[in-house]
Amino acid sequence: MIFVIGATGKVGRHLVPALLDAGAEVRALTRDPAKARIDPRAEVVRGDLDTSDLPALLAGADRVFVLSQGHSADREAAAARAAAQAGVTHLVKLSTTGVHFGQNDPVSRTHAEAEQAVREAGPAWTILRPGAFMDNRFAWIGSIREENAVYVPDTDPPSALIHVRDIAAVAALVLTTPGHEGATYELTGGEALTTEQQVAILSEAIGRPLKYVEETESAAKERLIRMFGWPAKAVDGLFALKRESAPHERVVFDTVERLLGRPPLTFATWARENASAYRHQE
Repeated sequence: MIFVIGATGKVGRHLVPALLDAGAEVRALTRDPAKARIDPRAEVVRGDLDTSDLPALLAGADRVFVLSQGHSADREAAAARAAAQAGVTHLVKLSTTGVHFGQNDPVSRTHAEAEQAVREAGPAWTILRPGAFMDNRFAWIGSIREENAVYVPDTDPPSALIHVRDIAAVAALVLTTPGHEGATYELTGGEALTTEQQVAILSEAIGRPLKYVEETESAAKERLIRMFGWPAKAVDGLFALKRESAPHERVVFDTVERLLGRPPLTFATWARENASAYRHQE
């Protein structure tokens, strides 16, 4: 039995069916089972990491996938302790490559603290550290639909973006096969692409030209606050992360191919799969 925390997130929604397809029993934690749309083959339980009876929900689980909404070190530490109390034998924590590179931004620091808590909880552990997600490019939907344009901070670095299905596939492998205990795996896509290259690939997938527009960091911050309603503090945190990760985003790790026996999925594949999201809505 594998207990999945974060079953409705970007990685979790692919991980649950991957585990089921591998023959595992899955119990998925969600705040609202009625709205979660989790694979019906899984057992779905109501709750979150603040639930006082989390050890009871974990009863009978052998392995646990750990990722909390909002990346809370305290909540993930509590989940790791509850898993140990419930007799879980293996914890798999989703982290970030920022920890590998020693970044000091808030997101990387929080993941580093949570990693340490998972290591100290008692059960065997495996840490997965993916880089930037291809899904981050969904942030371009609004400007592409409305203006056929992508606005990019002029400091945006080349990035070895990773497909969330590759992260889920590695997580499923680690959770269902032996030999990964005590391992830490950095995960990226197979090539580092400039943002301009990404826009060109997406343009081809959508089937219409897109304008690539570089803007200053201050203009980019104002755009995010205006378009998404994000608080200024959250936007500042995002840009702090980007500044810290800029020298490292181009680094390509071969972990996905080494573990899965195939190359990582490409950004062109991701763009074709998601092209309809960027087309004008009638």
